[in-house]
Amino acid sequence: MVAVLVFFMVLVGGFVRLSRAGLSITEWDPVTGVVPPIGHDAWVNSFAQYQKTPEFRLVNSTMTLGEYQRIFYIEWAHRLIARLAGLAVVVPLIWMMWKRRLSLRASLPYWGVAALFGVQGLIGWLMVSSGLQNRPSVSHYRLTIHLLTAGTLLALVLWMAWNRLDRDRPPRSAPPRAALMSRILLAAVVVQIAFGGLVAGLKAGLISDTWPLMNGAFLPRGALSQLTEALGAHWFHRWFAFVVASLIVATAGVILGDRRSDVSLRRAAIGLLAGVALQISLGISLVLTGVPRWSALAHQGTGVAIFVVSLFVVHATREPAPQVVAAGSATVDLDLGDTRTSAATPA
Repeated sequence: MVAVLVFFMVLVGGFVRLSRAGLSITEWDPVTGVVPPIGHDAWVNSFAQYQKTPEFRLVNSTMTLGEYQRIFYIEWAHRLIARLAGLAVVVPLIWMMWKRRLSLRASLPYWGVAALFGVQGLIGWLMVSSGLQNRPSVSHYRLTIHLLTAGTLLALVLWMAWNRLDRDRPPRSAPPRAALMSRILLAAVVVQIAFGGLVAGLKAGLISDTWPLMNGAFLPRGALSQLTEALGAHWFHRWFAFVVASLIVATAGVILGDRRSDVSLRRAAIGLLAGVALQISLGISLVLTGVPRWSALAHQGTGVAIFVVSLFVVHATREPAPQVVAAGSATVDLDLGDTRTSAATPA
């Protein structure tokens, strides 16, 4: 449930960016901010705060109160989903500890996830604040960190969930090479997502509307020396996609070419192949059509889905975690968040 909320949090975050709604709420109120302005006077006051921002002065100077309310609710929904995801961790965790169904030691990984939600909220505010002072946009570096932190949250929650789902089933059979190849693939996917964040923050998708050439050249002058600027980030993101695709084809080939591969691994491999084909097609169409909003959102969602499936392959091909049998009947898996009792007899 938490993983699904984080996934939607990322998607709504993309919609926030595409709608230019991210700077509509000029304060960070983790508690009171859960309630939007109530009454005409409250809305007028909130709009007045937004009118002081560079975005209003330089981009939206003709915006009406009604138009402001629309972008406010988009950003408010993004923050609300983040709050709900955090509460979906904290509230059941407190209840289970109160009922003594979870020990303090076993609860620590879950508290770590809860703390990371708080860190993510702080990073989000630091990102927003970077666009409230001297320019009508947020720092592309902070936006990328915000995106990667959300990916880290999603990865941790899924990993812990998969550990618990797999605790009573035998390890999945996989080709020996699949473990290393899946890890290389996951690293490449993370790099590609990071550059996707830079492209989004810099609005670099609009820098060229041709493919495969950019500004009349395969490698525009200065692209390699400006990888964190619009031209270089767009060029790298455009072509590193094919590195990721090659790694997916190689990893899927190893999994599908070995009869020992588990059925779930085979399905994941097929999903990766289909996903990367769709993702590259979406990416090219975005360039050629001027980055339409819904296509861009589909591109972001497909990227997150590829990340999730790549992570699953890493999890499924890992070595089974050793177990520690205590002098009694407690068996604790060394993987995150998997503690259970057993009838094991001490040596």
